[in-house]
Amino acid sequence: MRGPALHLLLGLLIWWPSNAGARDLSMLYDASVLEQLRPRYERSTLRILTEVILPVLTTEEKRRLGGTPRVEFPLYAEGESRGRPLAFYVPPGPPRVVLPVLSLHFLDELCTAYAWLQINDYTLETVSEYTAMLRYRDFAGGKPPPPLQALHIPDNALKDPRVDELALGHFVTARTFILLHELGHLYHQHHATTYDESRRNEEEADRFAAGVMRRTPLPPLGALVFFFADAHWSGYPSSAEDTHPLSGARLRALARQVDDPELASGLAKIGAFLDDPEIRAGFAASGKAGDIAALAPRRRGEMPRTATTTDAAADSPAFHGTYVGQFTQRGNEERIPIQLILDRRGNRVKGQYSFGVGIGKITGTVVGDTLHFDWEWAGSQGRGKLISREGGNAFDGTWGYRDSGEDAGTWNGDRRY
Repeated sequence: MRGPALHLLLGLLIWWPSNAGARDLSMLYDASVLEQLRPRYERSTLRILTEVILPVLTTEEKRRLGGTPRVEFPLYAEGESRGRPLAFYVPPGPPRVVLPVLSLHFLDELCTAYAWLQINDYTLETVSEYTAMLRYRDFAGGKPPPPLQALHIPDNALKDPRVDELALGHFVTARTFILLHELGHLYHQHHATTYDESRRNEEEADRFAAGVMRRTPLPPLGALVFFFADAHWSGYPSSAEDTHPLSGARLRALARQVDDPELASGLAKIGAFLDDPEIRAGFAASGKAGDIAALAPRRRGEMPRTATTTDAAADSPAFHGTYVGQFTQRGNEERIPIQLILDRRGNRVKGQYSFGVGIGKITGTVVGDTLHFDWEWAGSQGRGKLISREGGNAFDGTWGYRDSGEDAGTWNGDRRY
């Protein structure tokens, strides 16, 4: 189970692992696909640089940047950053900005997913759950599904002009902010040797990006998509090895630099939540308990769909079928929606449950009108008991951690199928 406060924060933050021990996600896309995409991303990104950014730079800014900055588009990032899905940086050596095609395509697909889900009024929680799975789950052959496939975004999503316009807007403005941030490092000639210097450099590059972006005609909301996706990739809490440390303080400082109220509010919210250890633990648990089949689009408040469901006839025995109810945790009165799917064979019962963060497992034995069960979720486990009522069409009970069956909270449900 999880802390109920986390239930209200889903969909607000996507996070990535620190560099140390990070998963290699370079297999998200075949190299041949990235090669085909490189010319398009290079052309469109350089147009942003030459037609949007350079015209609003001051003479002094252009002088310190040495004229038109050099931008490179390798398929993958260099060294340990190769497997990062979002790796944009200024490397040592001659002044240049590196925008790997892998990272651009991942960001492009995220922008499309966000736009399609937003236009069709689906929750963004599934995007959070997907990225948590990338962090914590192992995938067959080491190749995780890319965003559009995993999130069940239709192949013709961009045929809807509203989705196409919103996705493109997100992608263009996100790249504008990313380019300006990296140009900020070049402008200030950053060469950090300590964590504190890296942190100050990131905030200074953010200020440069925000200041220049205010001179452009572009709405800056695409930056939110980037920060939603980039939060925690540098590691949080940040370590001395992080080259792009991201902290709540950094995002709150950036929020004060932007004029757009929606962007400022979004950045401030990420900054506030980034400092909450419960959120970090919750997303880790979500990734561990995640089920790709449960990432299908769903409405706000709707429970994740599982790969299979159990049909229950009107005369089905107790503890067989699909139940919808609520659970509580000791010390908090909030009732959290939960769905439970049970398959009963004789007195043995097994099934799955979901409360919005991954899928948990349950096994147990029916004795009289009571199901005594064990539960597992995201590496946690415990016991509980549910007492049948209304002829098996409902139950009330308790659950607990480890050997206790009641020290954690209550659980009730009504059979729907």
